Amino acid sequence: MKTPKELRKDIHALRTSVEAIINTLQEKAGKAEQPTWGIGKDCNKAAESLRSILKNNIIPEHYKVAVVGRFKAGKSAFVNELLQAKLAGENTSPETAAITSFSYGDKVKAVIKFVDQESWQKLINLYQEDPSHIDAHRLKMWQSFEGKERRNSDGELIEKFDLSALEKVHVKPGGHSIEIELDKQGDPKSENNFRRKIKEYTTGSRPQHCLVESIEISAPSKLLNQGVLLIDTPGLDDTERFRVALTEKAVEDVDAVLFLTQSGAAYGQSEKDFMLTLLRRGTVKQLIFVITQVDKTYEQHLKNAEFDDEEPESLLKRIEREELRIRNEIKLTLDELGTEDSSAMRHYREQLGVIGLAFTSAQKHRDWKKGEKVRHPIYADDPGGIENMQRQLLELLSTESRLSLIARNIASGTKSALDDLLGITENRLTAISSIQDGEEAERRLQNFRQEFNTVWAQFQSAATSEVVLLRKTLEVAKEKNINIIETIGLLAERELAEFETLDVGKHWRTKRSGNWGYMVGLQRRVANRIFPRVQQMLSDMTSEFAVFVEHFEKHLKSLSYQSNKLSDKLDLGASVPLDLTKTLTQSLDKSIDTANDLVTSEEQSIISFLDNFVTDEVADKISDVRDKVTGIWGRGTTATQTIEVRRFYLEIKTLLRDALEEHINHRCDSFGGFLALTANEVPEKAQSEVLAALANAEQDIKAAATARIGGQREKFEEDCNDIRTAAEHVFSNCEPFIDTFIESQHSAVIKEETKKVDNSSNLIWRDKSEGDSWIDNICNAATVTVERYSLDDGSTGWPFSRIFSTNLLTGSLRIALVDPYLAVPHQFRNLKEFLLLAAETSKPKEIVVITSDKWEERKSVNGQSIKDITHDIFHDFGTTLKIKIDPLIHDRYVVCDHGVLFKLGRGLDIYKPATGLASHRPSNRKVRRTEIDVFANNEWIVSKETE
Repeated sequence: MKTPKELRKDIHALRTSVEAIINTLQEKAGKAEQPTWGIGKDCNKAAESLRSILKNNIIPEHYKVAVVGRFKAGKSAFVNELLQAKLAGENTSPETAAITSFSYGDKVKAVIKFVDQESWQKLINLYQEDPSHIDAHRLKMWQSFEGKERRNSDGELIEKFDLSALEKVHVKPGGHSIEIELDKQGDPKSENNFRRKIKEYTTGSRPQHCLVESIEISAPSKLLNQGVLLIDTPGLDDTERFRVALTEKAVEDVDAVLFLTQSGAAYGQSEKDFMLTLLRRGTVKQLIFVITQVDKTYEQHLKNAEFDDEEPESLLKRIEREELRIRNEIKLTLDELGTEDSSAMRHYREQLGVIGLAFTSAQKHRDWKKGEKVRHPIYADDPGGIENMQRQLLELLSTESRLSLIARNIASGTKSALDDLLGITENRLTAISSIQDGEEAERRLQNFRQEFNTVWAQFQSAATSEVVLLRKTLEVAKEKNINIIETIGLLAERELAEFETLDVGKHWRTKRSGNWGYMVGLQRRVANRIFPRVQQMLSDMTSEFAVFVEHFEKHLKSLSYQSNKLSDKLDLGASVPLDLTKTLTQSLDKSIDTANDLVTSEEQSIISFLDNFVTDEVADKISDVRDKVTGIWGRGTTATQTIEVRRFYLEIKTLLRDALEEHINHRCDSFGGFLALTANEVPEKAQSEVLAALANAEQDIKAAATARIGGQREKFEEDCNDIRTAAEHVFSNCEPFIDTFIESQHSAVIKEETKKVDNSSNLIWRDKSEGDSWIDNICNAATVTVERYSLDDGSTGWPFSRIFSTNLLTGSLRIALVDPYLAVPHQFRNLKEFLLLAAETSKPKEIVVITSDKWEERKSVNGQSIKDITHDIFHDFGTTLKIKIDPLIHDRYVVCDHGVLFKLGRGLDIYKPATGLASHRPSNRKVRRTEIDVFANNEWIVSKETE
């Protein structure tokens, strides 16, 4: 795996090569001697496409990594260990009162930026209008320091806060900043002085922190040198709401979130809310759960064991227990929203199930770096677990960051554009060489076009019917959604009821001041409560779109077949290099990939912005309702106040429910229209590709007829060779970012140099009966490499049918799957897909599934489903299914009794959580990085060679 820095370097090299070929294409297109049948227009088209790809995929300056957690989670100590320097304050009081970012620099320097005068005045105005508004809370905090003093432990006056003087110094037009440099890196005294100076502007005990916009610290850190921008945030449970808002804002556009929680501490509500927000916004895949201060909880365990005169558990065992507890708490976070087995809930459970966990101890890491002996290390070669966590982070940045996505976009888009251009040049060169009679070729092409128009009209009619059917289906779904949206409205009312209870319970003096009814964070809480149900509605609509795609695919294949048949009938291939089958296949692949990206993006956009359902108009109405009841606080009893508060919330309840339902209705209607529009564009795209292919064929014929004039053929061939050479250089730069699928010759043609391997010790399944000895026999005998698959992270086009192909499975009467991880929902889904594929492909008499005792943990949930599968495959294919448990297995493979062995690096668990169209089409799912090797015995090899 490449490091983030290497990835960035490769992307810059790729961009440079793309820019170079754009210049080459423009040069070829602008040649004065370019013949009319040449490829000038095609070069311009490719160059424009490449320019668009580069324009839409700008390389971000940094990998942004946010460090988030509650107060006392050990964020600052953790950050210091990551930076290999003690730059962040580690006091027990809240010290991170502003967003602090760390980036690479040759020396340690802090730049403290203050709020500009214009923004500060806006806060003053907002506070005067609405003192309880969350955005004005910073000013409220600022004013709370008026007249306060700081004294030392002896009671001596250190500082008396003069807010007006501080404001004059730090708040200026256009903003203001100061710089603080570290005098001597590595010197404790210098570092302590550096932190002390910064603390003057970050600690919550001084008013200056209210004026700070951001703090930027540069340092020569190994991690930062990877291009990482590390962002230290205030605590999630900070009592100052404006600082919590800063944290939520900081994680909206990051590549990774390091979510710190203290070892042994309960998983609190602030952490649950934050986790749900990440899940709803689709960024939970960029999360690493970091458990800090493992040393403290383990030392406490040792003391307790000694006090109780018991044998203490190992640190590894304690970590295993804590990991199980944390994962259960993470799971319960979603279960609180509902336990139904909908596809949306399964999708979100899968996302939560793959969150990375890292156990750390800053103290153990610090002692280890000093060369001191560390008792009870987390890892033998990494006592504090910090190095392991960094490896997790760097791997995540290399695969899930914005930069990795940009790399894939540039590489795949570039390759597609150049493949199209090279296809045109190859066809034209072929035509120039092979077409001897231009008039005859033109006549045959004309005949083909005339007869193809009839076939195309039939296809177009069928495609139009499918679009119409989809529109009708989406209209039915719209009616079905009405009841679901009403239920969603009731869920939202529960969140509002909590605010009502809180305001009713406030003291009469608090209510008299009017400090109630602001419902801070309500929209976010509502969104985090309802998003799985909204996602289910969108997913149901997307599934209808997937049905359309499936039908369209069949119509397109039929069109392709008719095209081939017509071409053979007219003997077109002998005259014109026209391959409409290839054109239509490529058009379908591009259309589906584009549709998948668009649908995924649209779904996520709707879910991410569910917390924007209160429009300005609704907000004004809420303010008007609040103003009606503010006059009761001059006199009156608590009972009177309570009646008015409840009356306020009764009216607000209707306003918010209507606003929410209108928002969801509008977004779902828009999504349905978007799907219909996308469906309409799929056949239009196919038509455009076909017309372009036919137009190119006409140009090929024209080229064949005129290329010999004035040596134009030689010049054309020279241009084509130059383009091909330049493209090959670009392709080499694309390779690191595109699925580098490595595949040996098909098993029917085995190369002589095929590597022999010893599989005799691969099978470690211990609980075997006599009837299963065939598994050992096949594993020992399957020593010839038949296929080798290398799946790159994030690549698509890897359904199980590609890996467990018909060629490899056919003829097997018994199949064994050995995989210890088949318990959780997405793993069980993969198991079902494999069982149905294996049963349908080879119709074996028996399939044996051997898995670990984790299966028993989910037996009550998966039991009925496995009974249904057992019945289905026996009824449809005559296949018997057996489940066997072995708690000691850890390898993963599939064994077929006709002599084939699949060694599965990750077992069946190769897919990332799918969204959009990929949720309904396995070939569109993204995979995790892994390798799969296929071996066979000599008997199977011989049987294939004789077929």
